[in-house]
Amino acid sequence: MLAAKKFSIAVDGSCYNSGASHTGVKVCGCKSKGIYYCQCPRRYSDPDARWGWDSYHEEYFFGDTLFSITASDSPYDLPVYLRIAQATRHDSILSIFALNEVLKLYPDITFRHFIADGAMDNYPTYQVLHQWNMIPYIPLDSRTRMDYKKPHPGISCFDDKGRPICLGGIPYEHIGYSYPKGIKYRCWFDCKGIDKPCKYSDSNYGRTIYIKPDYDFRLFPPVPRNSESFKKKFKTRTSVERSNKRILVDYNVEAGRCRSSKQRFTRAVLAAVNIHLDAWIKHTKFSVIPLLYNSVAV
Repeated sequence: MLAAKKFSIAVDGSCYNSGASHTGVKVCGCKSKGIYYCQCPRRYSDPDARWGWDSYHEEYFFGDTLFSITASDSPYDLPVYLRIAQATRHDSILSIFALNEVLKLYPDITFRHFIADGAMDNYPTYQVLHQWNMIPYIPLDSRTRMDYKKPHPGISCFDDKGRPICLGGIPYEHIGYSYPKGIKYRCWFDCKGIDKPCKYSDSNYGRTIYIKPDYDFRLFPPVPRNSESFKKKFKTRTSVERSNKRILVDYNVEAGRCRSSKQRFTRAVLAAVNIHLDAWIKHTKFSVIPLLYNSVAV
């Protein structure tokens, strides 16, 4: 029950191709008359499918988006939630709907860690996670430029990893979270026990600054992105990628060439059920071989 109080989830969306053609099927007799480029109405067997962008393969696809939430700390990469949506909808929007539904589906579980890729790197997502008391593990967009009208005392700027830079041009050393002051940073030279080349602080302990996450939820998450704890937890995001791979590749749900979003989602759910069954068999070390021997003996 202890694990249910600190549940970690990884989220991601995958391209789910439709088995239908985006051009539709001609239902008129223009072709028999030698007219090959007519404007007559056509029949579309999958009218709900849409065009979307596959960022991994850098190409467009026709179908839906399969959005998954996986128990990232599970050794079996177990999916706990699936949702299908039109391919035109961005993953950042899907994540809010999905997270809201997950909290309602599992009221007895305390979801503590939210692990996602850069598609969820936006202020509304961080604000929602803060409201629901969840710690975000989301990488910062490399295109982010940090500009502050009122810079923090003792900080000249921030680097692309969100680390504060001292007035001498050296990143501060992350110490941890000091409640209620905020995220604690200390002079890098004093942390390493090295003589300082600068004189921005005469303290023997070294200059110390505190940054509260509510100063900017996105740029200053509770767990800094350059910390080892963030890197270790973020590595578990691969669980949702492996789960999606099992659904789309191992169980090959697209092979059915379904021409309906309902049919595609049904195949994905059945594949997810099989993943749980596989985990149950592996965990209990169940084998059907003894049953076969017993049936032969009888």
